[in-house]
Amino acid sequence: MHCWGRKSQKRSPNYMPGGTTNMKKIRSFTEALLSLAKEKPIAKISIEELCERVGVKRQTFYYHFDDMGDFIDAIIIDIFEKRADKDGDLNQDARFVANLYSNNYEAVRNLLSSPYAMNIVNFVQNYLSTRSYERLASNIKYKNLPNEQIKSVSRIVASIIASESSYWINNEMKEDKEHLLLRFDVILKNVERMMVENALRGNILNNKRPDLQQDEKDKH
Repeated sequence: MHCWGRKSQKRSPNYMPGGTTNMKKIRSFTEALLSLAKEKPIAKISIEELCERVGVKRQTFYYHFDDMGDFIDAIIIDIFEKRADKDGDLNQDARFVANLYSNNYEAVRNLLSSPYAMNIVNFVQNYLSTRSYERLASNIKYKNLPNEQIKSVSRIVASIIASESSYWINNEMKEDKEHLLLRFDVILKNVERMMVENALRGNILNNKRPDLQQDEKDKH
């Protein structure tokens, strides 16, 4: 299968572009984009310029992608699929995102100030939300927690990391990275714990303990 873009498949955090030749080509385009991004805003980089830098015709680009936004999606997916520590915990996920952003500071900041900013923000948030959900859903401690509540907790946790990481880059990484990660650790542990405890408590009140339901009503 040769395609990476929306022409063949809707992108998701679980989608992996296929084919060794295809991966070499996408990385050639990526290198060209990163090179051009040092010279001008991403919003002003044309597909024609990308193709000239790679040394291919425009048809080659459109053979794989619908447009620049589709190409940006493919780059992001490729980066996350190359991640080595895919079995890490949420703190490692946060560190991966922070390292990715800081190691590619100019390009990421350029991207976050472009019309394609939400491509990376949404992908990172969806990726982290999926990872958080998988951990909570597989934890026996939360086996009685309704699925929708697990998803809600996961979305909130992911939103914190994604939005704070973007703010950190846009604020020129003024906060030390290790301090940022320590803050993530404290926030995430407390948010996840409070959200899960509240969700479990709500589940008990709604489904298992009529006496507690009455106590709760009496308080109001």
